[in-house]
Amino acid sequence: MSEYFVIPWQKVLQHNGLNDFQLALVEPLTVGFHAIDNVAVTDIDTVMILGCGMIGTGAILRAILRGATVIAVDIDDQKLEIASRLGAQYTINSKKKELHQELETITQGYGPSVVVEAAGSPATYRTAIEEVGFAGRVVCIGYTTQEVTFPTKLWVQKELTILGSRNANPGDFEAVIKFLQTNNLDEKTLVSKIVNPDEAGNAMKQWSEIPGDILKILVKFD
Repeated sequence: MSEYFVIPWQKVLQHNGLNDFQLALVEPLTVGFHAIDNVAVTDIDTVMILGCGMIGTGAILRAILRGATVIAVDIDDQKLEIASRLGAQYTINSKKKELHQELETITQGYGPSVVVEAAGSPATYRTAIEEVGFAGRVVCIGYTTQEVTFPTKLWVQKELTILGSRNANPGDFEAVIKFLQTNNLDEKTLVSKIVNPDEAGNAMKQWSEIPGDILKILVKFD
């Protein structure tokens, strides 16, 4: 950390209307916004988000803004409760409920038209391909260091569109900033912990040990 640093001016977005909490949320939310825009979600889509951390939360918010029906899936009830408060119409704890049967009921057997993989595990990659509806779209944000295998017929016979999504572009930053300015989001809902710089190391250690309990850590410099 330093008092001054140099970056290209083209990469700077200046805005004086956001508070500290909102500023801390802009970058992580852009990744999910970008994925939803990449897969061209509309108001007639049913979108399932696998993984409701900060990246998945961005996808949830953007899909809701586009008018889609949103199904949030995670194995942590606390994250699912937040997803519901943010506007997800359905939440499923895939550790407690049989995901396929739940989706059959919600989508009347058609499956979601869009699946966002935001968890980054072989299991969720396979689930995305298996559960998306025919002619559906799958967008992958999460990373896994392990190889993922599944029958090719899952995307050939179902005529799927599968794409990756990484980072964000300036338009996504502008969209998140506009959202934070014009919506009644309680930013503290997504900021799990506020620490000073001396506490940052321990906070990150706690995050790595119990990631399900933490969405975002705000380090404040007073």
